[in-house]
Amino acid sequence: MTTSRLARIAAAAVLAVALSLAASRAGPARAQAPDAAGGPDIQALIDTLKKQLDRGERDRLIDPWFLRDLRQTLSSYEYPWRKRIFEDDFSGRGPQPDPPWKVTAGEFLIDWRHGLRTVVENRPPAQQQQKEQKGDDSVKQLFGQILTQALKDKSGESGNGGTEAGGTQGPSYSAAIAPVPISNAFALRLEMTSRKVETTTPRFEFGLYQGANASAGYRLAYVPGAAGGTPSLELVRLSSRGTVSTLEIYNKPVNLEDGQAHVFEWTRDTSGRMEVKLDGSVVMEVVDRSFRDPFGGIAVLNSGGDYALRKITVDGV
Repeated sequence: MTTSRLARIAAAAVLAVALSLAASRAGPARAQAPDAAGGPDIQALIDTLKKQLDRGERDRLIDPWFLRDLRQTLSSYEYPWRKRIFEDDFSGRGPQPDPPWKVTAGEFLIDWRHGLRTVVENRPPAQQQQKEQKGDDSVKQLFGQILTQALKDKSGESGNGGTEAGGTQGPSYSAAIAPVPISNAFALRLEMTSRKVETTTPRFEFGLYQGANASAGYRLAYVPGAAGGTPSLELVRLSSRGTVSTLEIYNKPVNLEDGQAHVFEWTRDTSGRMEVKLDGSVVMEVVDRSFRDPFGGIAVLNSGGDYALRKITVDGV
């Protein structure tokens, strides 16, 4: 190994140690926005170092390979989502959630103990249940169409009000949106609880949407009690043409019905790389560049189960 290569590795190692020390005081750099760290601003340190690297590159003071190594080290600590776009801890007095939230089907009610709560208990007739169990396609079709239908119900284009055709009592699903302009690259953090209930269609989805009818975008789905090879988590893309594509799945068991609060952290950078963490552990990584425009808001959907949102934040670039 050449002397110059050793020097580059040594410098990169020193930089990594310095950043690690700052991170240990400020908290994980990628886990939260710099202004929430409560200690030394690690992002300010990164910005300063990047300016020095830019100067070194401009004035040809730094070997190109050395510069590449240092930039790669910096990128592993950087938190590009600097702007707090949306935040809600659902502490309003209710019963309805405060604007900009709009409940488009079923119920989302403020619960002073749990946050924004939604309960859906579905028990479809045996014939319908058998039809739904024929494969994942029926579930995905419902997943792709249900929010659009809910919005139509709300606007008066359809009269079912979120109930099953044929007169089934009570809502068959609940949907809500928060129309908020969100940058194409984002960091979404959702804290929630889940309680086990009797339902044949357990599923909770949240994500970001585009378009006037909120039908396009990304959705992250949680399926309580998933077993037998059925994904417990699923990341899907909904196109403006109504097609639904699975981007990534997580097949290991996930149990959120333990009385504890659980945290989803979902990031997307400017290159389309997405990462999903559950309680600090990475469960999904995927790259998708299908959407290049900003998103129009947040969507949440309950097609079966008892869920409560305690806090949600979205940071952008």
